[in-house]
Amino acid sequence: MELAAFLPGRARSVTVVGSTPAPLVQFGPEIGSAMRKLFESKGVQFKLQAKLVSLIGENGRVTHAVLGDGSQLVAETILVGIGVVPATAFLKDSGIEMNPQGFVKVDATMKTNVDDVYAAGDIVTFPMAALELDNVNIQHWQMAHKHGNVAGAAIAGIAKPIDTVPFFWTMVFGKSIRYTGYGGGHDDVVIHGIVDDLQFVAYYLKKGKVIAVASMGRDPVCAVFAQIFIARKPVTKADIESNPNDDWTSWLSA
Repeated sequence: MELAAFLPGRARSVTVVGSTPAPLVQFGPEIGSAMRKLFESKGVQFKLQAKLVSLIGENGRVTHAVLGDGSQLVAETILVGIGVVPATAFLKDSGIEMNPQGFVKVDATMKTNVDDVYAAGDIVTFPMAALELDNVNIQHWQMAHKHGNVAGAAIAGIAKPIDTVPFFWTMVFGKSIRYTGYGGGHDDVVIHGIVDDLQFVAYYLKKGKVIAVASMGRDPVCAVFAQIFIARKPVTKADIESNPNDDWTSWLSA
């Protein structure tokens, strides 16, 4: 989506093909729909709930992209985001514990189940005490950076269990979405503000407690919430409803 935001004005046309019903659907359908409107207002077209099945070309250059319904898009350049899988097959039969997807399981100091063997970065699942989660995998540079810090300390004989939460952002057309926490498995969303105006805070809850927050045009809510998570100060749905202005700074000193 960042590439799609960069290309208008640099390419004759830009079309995003995706399998989901809305772009950035991990933020929820309402936010995804608002983001689609933003992109379309800048000339980006969408083919959603669609699948790219093949490419057609001539003289070594692509000319068309073929979708699952048989339709074709004229194309001179194809950018494909297909995801990744952990390159850990070489660890098979090593005795190092991995889950069925090939991710290496580590403890809060990045230690594997094998003495003196540590792992860090995108290939690991690790406990996130601040959000009371076990065996999470978060493929983001911030987490890998912290993993290295924690693993290095442990190898040097200094136990410094990981104590951080994810915080990331994306910038498109001069608009920034901020996000903190880990919203996997949320069962409720409370939104303050007006999503279509790209001025909102979205609280993702699980069993009545906030586990992640996304915001747009409402700084510094996410930055403050990252500190709330680290401080282990639970925020409930009732707390959100009693704080319509989304001012959480005082929560840290409460």
